[in-house]
Amino acid sequence: MAEFTTPPMRVLCEACGAARTYTEMVNAEGICRASPKTLFLLETFPEERNVWAHLYGPEPDRLAEAAQRVEALGRFQGIDLNAGCPVPRITAQGAGSALLKDLPRLGKILEAVVRAVRLPVTFKTRLGPHPGAPVWREVIHIARESGVAAVSLHARFTSQGHAGTVHLDLLRQAVEAADDLPVFGNGSIVDRPSAEAMAATGVRALLIARAALENPCVFTFSKGNPCDLAERHLDLELRYRALAQAFSRLTPEEATVLTFRKHLFRYFKGLPGANALRGRLMDLHTIADLRAAIATFR
Repeated sequence: MAEFTTPPMRVLCEACGAARTYTEMVNAEGICRASPKTLFLLETFPEERNVWAHLYGPEPDRLAEAAQRVEALGRFQGIDLNAGCPVPRITAQGAGSALLKDLPRLGKILEAVVRAVRLPVTFKTRLGPHPGAPVWREVIHIARESGVAAVSLHARFTSQGHAGTVHLDLLRQAVEAADDLPVFGNGSIVDRPSAEAMAATGVRALLIARAALENPCVFTFSKGNPCDLAERHLDLELRYRALAQAFSRLTPEEATVLTFRKHLFRYFKGLPGANALRGRLMDLHTIADLRAAIATFR
């Protein structure tokens, strides 16, 4: 969800029923070094009600320091740590799902961050590196010992990426093993039936990610008007990109157009004319062009 779960998308999802939102993954090292581009990922809009900072990194001390700096901003309701991302550029650093191959380090990270801040701490992870190496029982034990407030469990193995079987049977066992530690469920929730199937495992909450990119109203299992949603998102995106003016070589309009192209097609996917729009996305150069493209679907 990198580059997607920005303030515009989060505000839209909250308005459509999301009870909690998360920033995109933010590098702990970049926070500690006060990198302007990294700190920009921690920007929020005043109307956001319940947003959590989602951090990653391989070093307990640096994650603890980053969490303290995030807490000092006063913008977030909690700290969420990533121990589940399968993307090679993240795992190559020893972060994300690479931590499932180094459980002692994972334990040290969780303990260090919990000790460092007053905000509640959660983390997101997977069942294990691959089906031949399930480590979810050990992870649940580490989570209970560390004092985290909850664990979000993507019911797939790292080797699966975002495809293939969602192992609801293993998720149910993890919930039972966690006892009073809340477990949140994640993995291909796209509609009411898939949500109800995961809820039946006993998880305390459901995490929805990719499905919200095409329909932010998925949180209430409804289908919003794609034109209205796209217009609202575009207005929020322009407002967000104006905040980046200090260190961007692009004008807010240029940055908005460049960013919003990847959102626009998703709103109209499957509708008549969507394929034609996809073919001419690179011909949209101004906000007026984007609004005109949206208007064609009304």
